[in-house]
Formats: sequence, structure tokens, C-alpha cells
Amino acid sequence: MKAHPRLVALALGLVTVLLLALGHREVGYARDEGFYFSASRSYAAWLGDLARDPGRALGREGRDRRFRENHEHPALLKLAAGASARMFAHAPVAGTEDSELVDRGGVLPVMPEGAAMRLPAQVLAGLGVALLYLVAAAWGGTWAGLLAAGGFILLPHVWFHAGLHAFDVPVAVAMLAVVLMWRRALVERRAGVLVGVVLGLAIAVKHNALFLGPLLALHYYGCLVLGRWRDGHRIARGQLLPLPLVSMAVLAPLVAFALWPWLWSEPFARVLEYFEFHRQHAYYNMEFLGRNYNQPPMPVSYPAVMTWATVPAALLVLAAIGAVLSIRGDTKRRREEPVLGTFARPLPDPWCRHDGLLFAGLALFPLVLISLPSTPIFGGTKHWITAYPFFALLAARAWTQLWARARPRERRLEPAALVLCLAPALFATIDGHPYGLSQYAPLVGGPRGAAELGLNRGFWGTAIAPALPQLERTIGGADRIYVHDVHELALLQYRREGRWPAGLTAVSITRASAGLLFHERHMTTEEVQLWDRLGTTAPVQVIVLDGVPLTSIYAQPP
Repeated sequence: MKAHPRLVALALGLVTVLLLALGHREVGYARDEGFYFSASRSYAAWLGDLARDPGRALGREGRDRRFRENHEHPALLKLAAGASARMFAHAPVAGTEDSELVDRGGVLPVMPEGAAMRLPAQVLAGLGVALLYLVAAAWGGTWAGLLAAGGFILLPHVWFHAGLHAFDVPVAVAMLAVVLMWRRALVERRAGVLVGVVLGLAIAVKHNALFLGPLLALHYYGCLVLGRWRDGHRIARGQLLPLPLVSMAVLAPLVAFALWPWLWSEPFARVLEYFEFHRQHAYYNMEFLGRNYNQPPMPVSYPAVMTWATVPAALLVLAAIGAVLSIRGDTKRRREEPVLGTFARPLPDPWCRHDGLLFAGLALFPLVLISLPSTPIFGGTKHWITAYPFFALLAARAWTQLWARARPRERRLEPAALVLCLAPALFATIDGHPYGLSQYAPLVGGPRGAAELGLNRGFWGTAIAPALPQLERTIGGADRIYVHDVHELALLQYRREGRWPAGLTAVSITRASAGLLFHERHMTTEEVQLWDRLGTTAPVQVIVLDGVPLTSIYAQPP
């Protein structure tokens, strides 16, 4: 009996969420997560205020008090994370409660607070896996669906980011949902309305979605021009400004605004502040081919090289083939009778909707944007994760068309071929966990090859969580430790969950009796200072991935 595609998609999504929720207990808290944890507690408190005293909570003072923290990012995912903690989180360890908030744990306290706050992002990752499977399975059946789903979530860097309380994978999934709704909106009135709502939700996750409106409009008018010039369709008046574009222009800003209470006071000034923050975003240090960069411009080749270095070659080749085959298929001249589009159904059959150009453009745009010399150095591969769902769809397109040309006897090999295509990504993800940010593709030589090439080993101070249970014993009972790249808010989260040794205080290098060192090229000075302070160059423990040092733990000799 053949499984229904929706049931398979649901199962894949649930398995993804379960594995992320369990596996990311071993992944350390990232620097950015510390800010989001703190903000999520404040935003959840606003939900409590809203239930107890709606008038006061909805007033300017009540809103601004709760949403001032981390107001430079939209609120939706942090609201969801805070609500998740109010439902599922254990109460914080005594003495670590926030005096401004009610810290009593969740209604059903079944997990640490950080895990509960990571859960909404993990659910969205599961949704992305389900959507990719459904779309690709509709093209080429189960194996194509599995290729698309696995080709996204099994990438080590995607898997790592998918489990964090962060916005990068959630906005990638939200943008995928917008694009899929857009495809329906070109032929269906209801979807033409809903696409604006879904875009508003995506913008409420992260600012990357703001690019979608112009990109989809460019795609639409390109379809109009090609349809008129190549296929002989007449362009009706209603097609010039159709329902999907009107919906995105009107409903998307309203939905995003409604989901971001910080903007309700002085909306124009605060929107301008939001854009100005991202225009002058703080730079991160990045090591690339043996050189450290701490301000733009990065080399134009950076996103292309890093994609090659972190995505297994089989998936890259399939995506490239899929782009060529899809665009070539789109450009074949249609012989059907021309049909007029309408305001509500702007590109009905037999108009060509150029999915190949759409997916290829959305796969390349984030990489091109990051490669611009004026783009700030925000971080590593996480800033073009929005491209990877479309890489996966293009790979599934190639898979479908290539196997359609195979003979019946050859098609029996399709499951084995799928295993061969996904195995490198699966192995790399398993091998790199919980240090997936430091994992690289087999073609590069994995973490060792990347280290020899001088590529970034990691950042954010995440590669420490597995060592925490034995940290106090490892450093010989030292009571003062330099925590290096572990942000104070991430450290607070460990303390709230009882994961940080109770008697261990974070101090500067000059006062430390022990220290952490995360191996990044620009941190060499800190390592030398630790050696001088502690009187030793020999770490008491080194956290490694395939023999490559990620974190060294130092302590004063007895």
C-alpha cells in the first residue's frame, strides 16, 4: 500500500523536530541566543500582562517596557519562544530568577528553559522539511521528495542552525512558504490574498523576507514580458497590477506591524531605527583562506567558496543541473492558444510561470547579496541559508527529470542512488554534531581540510556544552574562569538551568585561575595572555572535531 504524501511529510516533519529537540541539548548556547533568551522572557511576560490587565499591557508604557529589549529584531519568534517556555520549561535554579519577571517554570515543565525556547524554531524546521517533501514528491514521487527534504535538513550547517533559538532557518522556511504560496497565487484568487499574509509572517520572523516582494514582482513582470514576446499572449489591464502584488504590498506590512508591538509607538521613527541598525550592523570576525576579516569588504568569492566547502558536491551538482534543465524547459515555446489573465488569476494556464527562473534566482540571490563589497560581515553560512531550500528544490527537479529518462530496469536503482547522494551530508551531520558549525564537506577534507585551508572553525562560544558536567573537576576546583567567547547572557542561561558549576565565577583574564579558549584566528592574543596568566601552555582538556581543536580548557598547575 502506497503511503499518502501528506502522511509521509508529517512523519518527516515530526521526526525532524524530535531529533532536533533531543540532539540540540548537547549544542552550546550561542552568543545571539543569549539576547533572544532574555528578550523572550520579557515578551512572554507581556503575554501574561495582556491576560491579567489588557488595558495596561496594550498601553505604550506596558508595551515599551516589555519589548524594548532586543527591539532591533522582529518579535514573532521570540514571542513564540517565550510562550513555549511558559508552557514547557523547568523553573530556574534558585537565585537566578529575574526580579522583573515571574519565573515559576511552565505549566507542563518537561524540559530546560533553553530547550523550550528553541522548540518553535525547531518546529519551523520540521515544517520546512515537510513542505520540501510535498513539493518534490508531486514532481517525481517519494524518492524526489526525500532528496529535497534531506538535501536541506541534512546539511551540517543547516542542521546546526535549525535547532537554535535564532532566526536563520525559520526565515528560510518562512520564505519558502511565501514562494510556494506565490506560485499558487498566480492561478488562484484565495492564494492571491493569502500570499500577503504569509509574507507578513515571514517579515515578522526576520528582515531577509523584505527582499521577497521586489524579487517576486520582478519574477512576475518577467513572466508577463516573456509570455507576450515568446508565446504571443496578450496582456490584460488586470494583469498590470494583480491581486498577489497588491496583497503583498498592503497586507504584508499590516501583518508584520501587528505582530511587532514595539512599532506601535512612533512607527515611522522606529522603522527607520530598525533599518539603520541593520545598515550599520556590528561586524563579526571571519577567517577565510588563512586571513582574518573584521570589516567589509569580504572577498567576492566568500559565499561561493563557503557553499562549496560546506555543501556536499553531489547536491551542488544536482542543483546546478536542475537549474539548467528547469530554465531550459521554461523557455520552450508554448503552442497552446493564448489566454488572457485577470486581476485575480494573473498567469493562468497555458501561461508559463517560469519556476526554473524563480527557484534559480532565489537560490543565487542571497549569495550575490552577501558577496557585495558593501555588505557588512554578519557571520558565516547562516546568512545565506535562505538559498538552501531552493537548492534542494532544484536538485529534486534534476532528479525527477534525469530518472524520467531512465529505462524501467534502471529505475530500480533509484533508492540506492538516493542513499549515495544523501550519505555524505548525513555522515557529515552525524560526525559534526554537536559542533556542526565547524563541519565541512567531504570534498574539502572535512574539518581537517578546512583547517588546512584556513577556514573559520567556529564562533559564538557554542563548543563547550558537552564539557560542562565535568568542568569543575577538569579545572581542578578553580573558582575563577575566563569564559572567552561565551556571552554573559548565554552564561546566565546555563546558570538558570543548573548546568554551570555553582561556585565558578566568570572573570577577566587578569584575575582567572582557569580559562576557556575558542580557537579563532583573531583570538591568538587571548591564548597568549592565558598562558602568561596561568603559567602553562598545556590545556587540561581540548574539545576536537576530527582531530581539529575547537575549544581548549586551561587551568593553573597545582
